[in-house]
Amino acid sequence: MRTIIIGDIHGCSGALRLLLAKIMPDEKADRLILLGDLFDRGPDSWGVFQVVRELADKFGDRFVLLRGNHDDYLLTPKLSISMRFVWERVGRGTTVKSFKAHGEKMEDTAAWIGEHAVPFYRGEGFQCVHAGLKIDPIEMNDQYTMIHDHGVAMENRYAGPLTIVGHIALEKATWFPGLERPAKQIPEGTWKELPERGVICIDTGCGKGGRLTGMVIEDGKYILQSAGEEG
Repeated sequence: MRTIIIGDIHGCSGALRLLLAKIMPDEKADRLILLGDLFDRGPDSWGVFQVVRELADKFGDRFVLLRGNHDDYLLTPKLSISMRFVWERVGRGTTVKSFKAHGEKMEDTAAWIGEHAVPFYRGEGFQCVHAGLKIDPIEMNDQYTMIHDHGVAMENRYAGPLTIVGHIALEKATWFPGLERPAKQIPEGTWKELPERGVICIDTGCGKGGRLTGMVIEDGKYILQSAGEEG
């Protein structure tokens, strides 16, 4: 069984469909993990939601959706004024427009996303959160750290069990080994040994002019693939 991890989608349905066509997940055997931030910024959050619901139905209990900070804005019953301002600044309006064009409301997705989204995932040889973590075990981290924290890339201190994250838009997928040791960009299309420790960030700026990156893990190795809205 392969594990397929897809970074922050941010309303880019075209990139999502193209990436899935490249990776060709096996809905009967593979595990599929989405790192969160389904909506905002990109032009077609409505389309992303349709694809993601279909994937959840096909993969069943092998489908995992992590709760990202943009998902958290949607799911929080009463946002503070400052958080509401942040959400507006980072693309809420494009999501509202996308759903409105189909006669639907963005808010109507909250129940489904809230039912499916989880704060973390622990696999064999790796674990996943949307944003970051500071301590082990993973479940001892608070919700804010796992969903909103920027310290993984900004500080590069975490050197615990390998964790796959999104959240920080980078030019290339990057491994942060922790303890402030030099970070290393990861090339696409080449199988590599899965490191035991540190953080690999696969958010490569989809919705901000970048690409959507996916990671395929199999037998202790991994490979990266990406797609943009146009290919």
